[in-house]
Amino acid sequence: MSNVDVLIVDDRIDGLIALEAVLNQPDITLVKAQSGQEALDLLDHYDFGLILLDVQMPGMDGFETASRIRQHPRYKLRPIIFVTAINKDDQYIYKGYEVGGVDYIFKPFEPQILRSKVQVFADLYRKAQRLREQTEIIRESERRERYLRLTELELESLKRYRNLANAIPHVVWRAKADGGMEYFNEFWSSYTGFSQEASVGSGWQLAMHHDDLKNFLKLWLGAMTEGCAFESECRIIDKDGNYRWFWIKAVAELNSAGQIMNWLGTCTDIHDRKMTEIRLVTAEREAKAANRAKTSFLANMSHEIRTPMNVILGFTELMLDSNQTHEKRTQCIHTVQRNAGHLLKIIDEILDISKVESGMMTIENIDVNFATLLSDTNALMQLPAKDRGIELKFNLRSPIPRFIKCDPTRLRQIMNNLIGNAIKFTPHGSVTISVEWLPDQGQNGRSLLHIHVIDTGVGIKPENVERLFKPFVQEDASTTRKFGGTGLGLSLSRELARALGGDIKLIASESGKGSHFMIEIETTSTKEAPFLENLEFNISSRGGKSIKMDNRLHGMKILLVEDVADNQALMLHFLNIAGADVEIASDGIEAIEKASSNYYDVILMDVQMPHIDGYEATRQLRDKGYDGLIIALTAHALPEEKDRSIEAGCDEHITKPIQFNELVELLLDLRSEMRFVGEERVH
Repeated sequence: MSNVDVLIVDDRIDGLIALEAVLNQPDITLVKAQSGQEALDLLDHYDFGLILLDVQMPGMDGFETASRIRQHPRYKLRPIIFVTAINKDDQYIYKGYEVGGVDYIFKPFEPQILRSKVQVFADLYRKAQRLREQTEIIRESERRERYLRLTELELESLKRYRNLANAIPHVVWRAKADGGMEYFNEFWSSYTGFSQEASVGSGWQLAMHHDDLKNFLKLWLGAMTEGCAFESECRIIDKDGNYRWFWIKAVAELNSAGQIMNWLGTCTDIHDRKMTEIRLVTAEREAKAANRAKTSFLANMSHEIRTPMNVILGFTELMLDSNQTHEKRTQCIHTVQRNAGHLLKIIDEILDISKVESGMMTIENIDVNFATLLSDTNALMQLPAKDRGIELKFNLRSPIPRFIKCDPTRLRQIMNNLIGNAIKFTPHGSVTISVEWLPDQGQNGRSLLHIHVIDTGVGIKPENVERLFKPFVQEDASTTRKFGGTGLGLSLSRELARALGGDIKLIASESGKGSHFMIEIETTSTKEAPFLENLEFNISSRGGKSIKMDNRLHGMKILLVEDVADNQALMLHFLNIAGADVEIASDGIEAIEKASSNYYDVILMDVQMPHIDGYEATRQLRDKGYDGLIIALTAHALPEEKDRSIEAGCDEHITKPIQFNELVELLLDLRSEMRFVGEERVH
């Protein structure tokens, strides 16, 4: 029997002597240490089968010594017996077991019991040693057997496979009947970086993508049962850690009895083809989804456009009825005007979402009277709120500056969208708008403006929250049918809020009880701007706008360049009411001829016309030295169209449909601002 080294640790000499007297046996070699550190220093010089450790020691006690012994890679599982005369409480016993002890013995101990325990652990150590030696012998035997088989395989197949396998740009492999891999060609090793030794048996599986391996093994097991060939598409990792797609095909080598002897297989790189297929499938899926979305959107847009168009056409027909009273005809006019405004809003939303997606949205940063903006919003929204019988309330959560720097158009658009949505989806109850100012809480010292829109409406189902801010999408199809709308408002509003340095967030919503949205933008207050403690609005009813027939353009000579007869008649009617003297040119050529031989206070130049468009007509007139006012009229609402008009030589740009009060005001302003200094035109 081989000797077992046993480490005994005690800071007292008498303790070591007592242990030595009890454990002095011919098959045990005792190694003594008088401190924890001395015990640790001995670990690398011996292979202790057992450690007896005193608990109470100066400096490093037995528990700490045991913990540090367990950190040594060789002693993670070696038995440690604590021996103590002092620490007999349960807490010390438990701690001994927690740090890795297998037993806890109190002094004075029974020599025979201690000797028996030590002998048991010594025997276990010897048996473990023998098992390790036998395992190593078996492992070495298996290793030698495997190498022998590989060598035999190499010799056997050298003439048949080696040169051919290594010459082709594919993976070639051979496996035993049970699937244990025996051989790979050089291409496998050069591609995966796996050696032959690491790949044989089941080591090759580490190179397979885990999502594909299970299906591949299932196919192979089925082929083993039937004795037939099989093929599969799998991803295999290369030596740089990247996966590529391979087409794997395997055939069975059968003996004369039809039994499988070996498997021969190849792996062909099909990554480029597979990626093309995946892209095509993805593109087809996206195209189908886009087509469904387009179809749904167009159907919804058709409904949204045709509904107000039906109202416009119907009430226009009613106005032609000679039996209509003046009051009824006025109501018809207001109805037509309101629905025309709704149509214009739809078109503006489509144009805005297109600009956002193309990255062409421009944002202003100018001084804004925020109090007036809130008042205008309140006045605008009171009418639809009253129509639905709900209360619209504005309040302040904190004092707010009267003037801020922002893009008023976009902020107004965001608020109108959110408040309009709240009103639309609130059948009863109220919509509350709460405003708060958070100074210096934004980026770069800017402040945050929070506008809370809280309603008592239908709310939003939790499963539909993710869809809220997607363009062309409402909560669900029933929402579109019940409430109408294009599904663009929330998506567009969020993009605009983000362009203003903020966001739109759904704070809370409960189906059937209402929703709470918050608009956040980054801004600053104008220097020395007064702060408002509360809001006071002068609420007045808002109906349709009427044209002021006050002859304010009396004496102004205007050339109207317009190719559409109906537009000619409409513009001529309102300009004549305003007192202007109007001549008409039906295209750019006629406009150039008339302006070259006559002087006009203003030329209203339609942009899109046959023969010569408005841009070219303006350029030719400016080249001829015409220095009168030219205002472009166009249905194109994009900012770049205005820039194009100005570059062509126009003084101003007006987007159709035209608000005639605004047109009259613009003509008066331009005429009063027009000055001449020599030959230079100054505005």
